[in-house]
Amino acid sequence: MPYSKNIMNNKIHHLQDVNNEMLAYYFNDLKSDTTLFFFGGYSSDMTGTKATALSQWTETLKINYLRFDYSGHGQSSGDFSKGTLSKWLSEAKFFFEKFKSKKNIVIGSSMGGWIALLTAINNKDVDGLIGIASAPDFTKNEWNRLSEKEKEDFKTNGSVLFPDDDYGDYEVFYEFVKDGFQHEILDKEIEIFCPVRLLHGKLDKVIDYNVSKKVIEQLSGKNKSLTIIDDGDHNLSRKQDLEILFKTIKELL
Repeated sequence: MPYSKNIMNNKIHHLQDVNNEMLAYYFNDLKSDTTLFFFGGYSSDMTGTKATALSQWTETLKINYLRFDYSGHGQSSGDFSKGTLSKWLSEAKFFFEKFKSKKNIVIGSSMGGWIALLTAINNKDVDGLIGIASAPDFTKNEWNRLSEKEKEDFKTNGSVLFPDDDYGDYEVFYEFVKDGFQHEILDKEIEIFCPVRLLHGKLDKVIDYNVSKKVIEQLSGKNKSLTIIDDGDHNLSRKQDLEILFKTIKELL
């Protein structure tokens, strides 16, 4: 039976999905014709700066808003080490189908940008998409960072620890990387026809801003743009970054 906790002054509920995971989510139902969906990044949860800032901002505009934790993240059940892009994508689609309204805008941060793009492909119910430091195909980049010996060790050990001076070392799992290969989109036309707005920091050391340039090139639709934030990093969570995000959302309302 669903239960709730009071986190960040909002009721967090749980829903059981087709994989029998109990997925934590927050849905602010303001009876609007428009719903915003936020898809977080790898190992992030829905209590992050952007996710919670959007919660407050959408309330002032009286817009429905959905944020959630992937399985193995935050308040959701599941084992993070067994998570794959396929699984987390299915969870994003699960919430989208359950809470979609007349007009729907998906917002994805980092890996969530990849998931947002995959959700929007050939999906007529997605009316707008915003990617924040979007990271499509980043599993290929992680794989290519490794030597042949390291790749063999990765397969054998099941995980690898990548050093990161800015955000702390992070662990990546072989099954996640292997699964990501089937979802690569940058080497072909991306069949999304709704308006797309991408935001990327020029100082992003995690995902190069040229990735977003590539997405723009590959998109089928004509209503698309990329905003490069010259002093922005990967997080894009500063007050000035959030103001750009809010302004961008308003363009799509």
